Parts: sequence; C-alpha cells; structure tokens
Amino acid sequence: MENGDLGVTETFYDLKPRYPHAIKILFHLLQMPMLALFQYHIFSFRLLSLIFGCIALILFYFLLKAIFDKFGEERFCEYPLAGTVFLSADIQFIYASHFARQEIILVCCILACILAVIKKRSLTAGLITGLSVGLHPNSFLIGTMCAAMLFPVGFKNMRRLKSWKPLLGYAGITSMIAAFFVAVSLSFDRSFFRHYFEYGSSEFDVGAPVTDKVTELPYFFLKIWYQVSGTYYVPNVRFEFVLFGLAAAFLLLLLIRGKMRYGAEFVLVGKGLVGILTGMVLIGRYNQTSIIFLFPLFSTMVFLAVSCMTDILRKAKKTVRNIMNIVLIMAVTSISAVNIAPWLHFSYEDYIGEIAKTVEPENKVLANLNSEYYFENGKLLDYRNLSYLAAEDLSVEEYIRKNKIEYIILSDEMDLIYSQRPVWNMIYGNPRYMEELRRFLDENCMPVHEFRNNLYGIRIIPYINSDRDFTVQIFKVKDLF
Repeated sequence: MENGDLGVTETFYDLKPRYPHAIKILFHLLQMPMLALFQYHIFSFRLLSLIFGCIALILFYFLLKAIFDKFGEERFCEYPLAGTVFLSADIQFIYASHFARQEIILVCCILACILAVIKKRSLTAGLITGLSVGLHPNSFLIGTMCAAMLFPVGFKNMRRLKSWKPLLGYAGITSMIAAFFVAVSLSFDRSFFRHYFEYGSSEFDVGAPVTDKVTELPYFFLKIWYQVSGTYYVPNVRFEFVLFGLAAAFLLLLLIRGKMRYGAEFVLVGKGLVGILTGMVLIGRYNQTSIIFLFPLFSTMVFLAVSCMTDILRKAKKTVRNIMNIVLIMAVTSISAVNIAPWLHFSYEDYIGEIAKTVEPENKVLANLNSEYYFENGKLLDYRNLSYLAAEDLSVEEYIRKNKIEYIILSDEMDLIYSQRPVWNMIYGNPRYMEELRRFLDENCMPVHEFRNNLYGIRIIPYINSDRDFTVQIFKVKDLF
C-alpha cells in the first residue's frame, strides 16, 4: 500500500531470496481494507479470518440444506443447523478462523465449489477455483477436488461427450483465470516459473518423486494424530478422526448393501475427498494447517450418517436424532475447550508490551518476525537473513552496521536451535552464524531488557508452553554510526 505497487516482496527479508508473484495477490487485496480500517495490527488480519470463518459456516449450512432438502426436508430440518454448530465448535475450524492466513478463505471456496457442483453449475465452480489461484497455491487442491467430483463415473458415462462437458467447461474457465494470474506474475518477474519452482523445491521438497510423496501421506495423518509438528500448532483432533472414520465406514457399508438414500451425495463428497488428497500427493507439501480442507467434507458425512442411523432406528426417530446431534455438539465443544484452556493466559499484547519498554516502533531492529506488528514498515529485519551472510560475503557486524540496526531482540530459542543443529534448521536457516552473533553481542552491544515468554519466545511446538522457560533479551548496539 505504501509503495502503490503489488509487485513487491516483504521488507523484512533483504538477503533471503524473494521474488514477486500474483499467486497471493487477491489475499493481499483483501487484507488492505482491514489494514486501512484497523491499522497494521494482528487484530486486523485475524478479523479477516474470522469474517471468512463466518462466511464458511453460512455456506456449510446451505450445503447441508441443499442435500437434505432433496429428501423431503423442505421444512425446518435440524441437520443443517446441527452440522453448522458442530463445525463452528470444532477446534480445527476455530484455529483456522483466527489464524490470519488463507486457509479459511480457501475453505469458503471449497464449500462454494461443492454447492456449485451440486446445483450443476460447473462454470461457477470454475470461476471460484480460478479466483482462488490469487489467494494461495493450495488452490490447486480445490482444482483436483472439483475435477474428481465432475469426473464421469461408469463406462457408459465415460463414452458420452455430454458427460464430459461439465468437467471441460470447469477446466476451461479455471485455466483462463489461472493464466491471468500467471501472466501478472510474469510481468512482476520474467523468471517466475524458475524462481517459483526453485523456491518450492528448496523450501518444501515439492520436486520429490511421486512415489515418495505417496508414502508420506500416511505419516501426515499420523503426525496430526500424535500432534507432531515443527512450528505449527496442532490441536488434538483424535475424536474427529475417529468420528470421521466411523461415519465414512458406516456410509460405505450402507452404500454397498444398497440401503442408503444419500448414495449420490456420499459418492460426491467421497470423490471430493479423494480429489483433495490426490492434490496433496501431487504437490507433496503436507502442511499441518491444510488438514482443515478435509473437515467440512467429513463433517457432511457425519450428519449423513446420523440421518441414516435415525432412519434405521425408526422408533422414536426424532428423539434419537436430537440426542445424537446434541451429543456430537457437546463432545466437540468440550474437546475444543480442553484444547484452548492452556493458552488463555498468553497475550500477544503482553509480548509486544515488553518490547515496547525499551524499543520504539521507529527503531531499526534485528528480531523474530512474530514481533513485526509492533514496528513501522521496513524497520524489522528477520533472523532468516543471517543464514545468507556467507553467500553475500558479509560478517554479522558488517550486516548490522550496513543496515544501521539499533537493537537486537534475541530469544534463547536461537541457542537451542544452534545446540541441536541441524534438526531445526528449517525454521531460520542454518544457524552457523550464532557464535559470531554472540561475540558481536558481547563486544558491541549492551543488554537493556529481558523477559520470559514461553509462547512467543519459542516457535518450536514441543517446547511451547512446556516446563522449560525461554528468555527474550533486548540488546542495544553501541557506537552505531
């Protein structure tokens, strides 16, 4: 916004290679009104996620309503409302709705596309998918989901050109809009393709063989089950995993036995899930936050299963239905409360407040990116730049003097990472500079403040809010000029 140019990269990276592209341009355009209204603050961007979380719930309600309306439930039906409350109370959905990232916006796109496919509006689904390319690279998963749902099933259908028209129309619209974002990216960077794929290969290993990516898929789910992660918080969703598995197995059994009235809907949702998982495999980047893309589809299966179960238990059908809906909502709400409770005493404002005791927003600092909301634009340089010092033939002192850095904000997380290298090198890059940085701090800096913070002072999930305390130290650089 300050530069009046969308083809720019982050100011907090000066040595770490970054190249402009348009694959997230719509997300940045959505952020701009929030920034203008509420200034550069974490609240502004979390509010954007919350707004799209609410939109996702509305879309999910209409999705369930569209399914159950087909079967004589035109009057008030409990399932769409119960399903929406269930999803809204789920910890993974709550997490995504407060994360200030693109995942929840893509969830909206996923739900809108499913609604469009159900209503046989494949061109609308193509329009939504194409626009989502401007939100995040994971829009590819929406493409594979829709392609799977629109793919003709059965030998007879596959032989008819008419059966392929929805998929072809969808692919055509999506491709044209995606081509626009690629063209804009090329206008920003003529080597866009090379830079983009180099970044994906170096940061996320997306160039690995497909066989390796396939074998990683089960480990992805195991990591979610056991809450294994590097820097992304993974809530306990074992209850949801078990519930989703039971619902899918129950519906599959009914489908095989020919005793399910929601057969077409179950197959459509199942194809969508297969499409998303196929997309994950093709990309090969199993990010823990992307698990949210599966939750609306599996939640749909849960309430299809509840409806089928109440059909089987004909006696006291309404009572059984209400009890099951209430139990599901109470269970997921209780689990979310247990997940959230340990974090309630932490505050981002407290973290920023400690920094503000000695450092002004206009001071130039070398610090962790999670403090960037406090500083004026261009005043913070992130630790990740330091791993590129050798490539630029710079010493730590030369880098600090060159950038006129006034303060260094350093958590002893960095010493932990250095002592355990190369285990955590993917966080800030190779920490080979730590000994040189410590010498510079001892010889050229003066400690002015320190404080303990076991959430924002450490990004490594196994150590966050653990028995080990982490101290953040603030150093003032002496003889800057």
